[in-house]
Amino acid sequence: MSALKSKLYRLETQLGELHQRISERIEGELRHADSTEPHAKQLLILENIIAQLSFSSKSQNILHHGKLADVIAQSSNEISKPADFSTSQLDGITLRLNDVAWLVSAKASTQTLATVLKIFSNNVLLLNQEIRYWEDVQQFDWCIGLYALQTSPLKAWQKYTELSQPDKGDNLVSSSRDLPTAQRSNQPLWSSFYNSVQRCTSPGLSSIRIGLHSSLRRPKLEIQRKKRKLKAMRDFNASVVGLLIEQCLSYETDSPEVSSNDISYLVRSRVGLMKSLLQFGGDEDKWFTSSSTTTDNPVFFDGKYSPPVEGLEHPQDVLEELIHVLKDLIPRFQQITDKGVSEFGRPSPVVRYWLPFSLALVSATTSLKIMKDLGPILIDWISNLGATTIDFWRNWVIDPMWKLVRTIRHDEKSEIALMSKNSLEADRASLERMVVDFVLDRGEQGHPSAADLIAHKVREGDLTPVLRAYEKDLRSPFIGTVRGDLVRALLIQIQKTKVDVEIAMSGIDALLKSQELVFGFVGLTPGILISYASIRWFFGVLGSRRGFRMGRRQDDLRYALRNIHRILSSSNPAVDGRLPYKSRGLLICNAEILLTKAQTMLKGADLRAFQEDIADLVDENRADKQLQVVERMLWTFSKWTQ
Repeated sequence: MSALKSKLYRLETQLGELHQRISERIEGELRHADSTEPHAKQLLILENIIAQLSFSSKSQNILHHGKLADVIAQSSNEISKPADFSTSQLDGITLRLNDVAWLVSAKASTQTLATVLKIFSNNVLLLNQEIRYWEDVQQFDWCIGLYALQTSPLKAWQKYTELSQPDKGDNLVSSSRDLPTAQRSNQPLWSSFYNSVQRCTSPGLSSIRIGLHSSLRRPKLEIQRKKRKLKAMRDFNASVVGLLIEQCLSYETDSPEVSSNDISYLVRSRVGLMKSLLQFGGDEDKWFTSSSTTTDNPVFFDGKYSPPVEGLEHPQDVLEELIHVLKDLIPRFQQITDKGVSEFGRPSPVVRYWLPFSLALVSATTSLKIMKDLGPILIDWISNLGATTIDFWRNWVIDPMWKLVRTIRHDEKSEIALMSKNSLEADRASLERMVVDFVLDRGEQGHPSAADLIAHKVREGDLTPVLRAYEKDLRSPFIGTVRGDLVRALLIQIQKTKVDVEIAMSGIDALLKSQELVFGFVGLTPGILISYASIRWFFGVLGSRRGFRMGRRQDDLRYALRNIHRILSSSNPAVDGRLPYKSRGLLICNAEILLTKAQTMLKGADLRAFQEDIADLVDENRADKQLQVVERMLWTFSKWTQ
């Protein structure tokens, strides 16, 4: 009803202007009246009733027909009887109060009209869904076969109940006995039985195919019959929507002189039209007994129908008629519609799902046994996967991250070290002492300052005295070995090699310490990359689902717009370009669907522009102008429709 609320609110605005004109004339009459107290009290009552029956905004919901009937019944009790207004001498105030009473009936009829339009529009949408269901079933033979299988128990039960009735069984037996013997022997049943036996005794591929198609013929015919009935009901509801919008959504208030005659006929004709349409739609024989499926009834939809207005001479009569419409005709019509949807629409959920439910019930024992056997394995897999994920996150993401933080803070525990801090100094001091003692013991440097000089050269890596002694002892290794100088020289060189290695290691250690932050990032990178890839994949799966849903919404919007274009292009407008009532009603109902689809996608200015286009589409009643609006919507909102 969102697409129609603007038209209803515009109608409410026209009634508000009419109310303002009547109020101004009443104020003028009250200034010249002798006694205004009874009239003022009656006017206050009527004003309160008008406030209850008014639309305060476009977003206000339409009252349920039961609640609306209670409000109108309460209003009817407050309005004076016809005898109060039928005296031979009526003053001006009484006439204006009569105008206000007719305005109350106009407000009540507007609310009733909104309720009736909502009911018929919802019926069109509901019947469209049922028709689309049968169209989907008709697309494939296996869907028709599945439908036949789903409904086979119900049909078998219906056949059994028909045969089990004694009256029908006796009639069948008596009719068979009344036939002559020759005629009974020549019945078509024996011929059909003979042909069936012949096909069974000589089966072939063609006979199997023919048998398959013949078995699907009855469900196909049944589906076509139900779809025709649903289309007839949908077309009737759509025609009613178009007729009511064309005939009832307007009040002419251009004349400055307003009286009860200006609105009484419009109100009475509106109420009479709604009553006639609901009575026609509530005729059960029309939909369930008659074989006709046409809805183009010339009585209503030929443009020349005049609704009955007899017996509606007073506002209270109109209100009582509206109560009858709301409490009797609308529930009756809705009951017939629900019965039609139940009989001709899709089967009930029990019929549609008894087969998979039965299969699930039969295989429940096996499924439970399989789940019992695989349950511990699945639980073990899930627990291992969870433990692996937690360990990976802790060892390769959390710990490297804390190490990186400690490195940034220059925490001593996080420093990289290939050797201890004092190892090089101790080995170098030991080498100096070994060389100095070796030289002094050989008596080559007797000067006291020679020890400091030798130590300084050793720190610079110069072991010339030791190497000379080592070269000399190599000439007579046995004597050098016995004396011990050769062994000491070898040990000094080993210590020198150890010191050189430690110096190299200290350089590498300094290099590693200078790049400690880089190594921290390198150690953290694999865990971060794997975690990022996993999270990206997870949100990608969710995002693809959101994208899929958005794509589905775009498809729905495009298909809804296509349906409107199809209705306009396939309709047969009148000479003046006006759409037939059925096409107008289908257009408005599909515009409601289109607006609902757009509200799930468009926001802000785009949604407001779309609502303006929908309003133009609903307000206009010329096919060429409406096609221009649809084309404008296509290129304006091509981002969402392509």
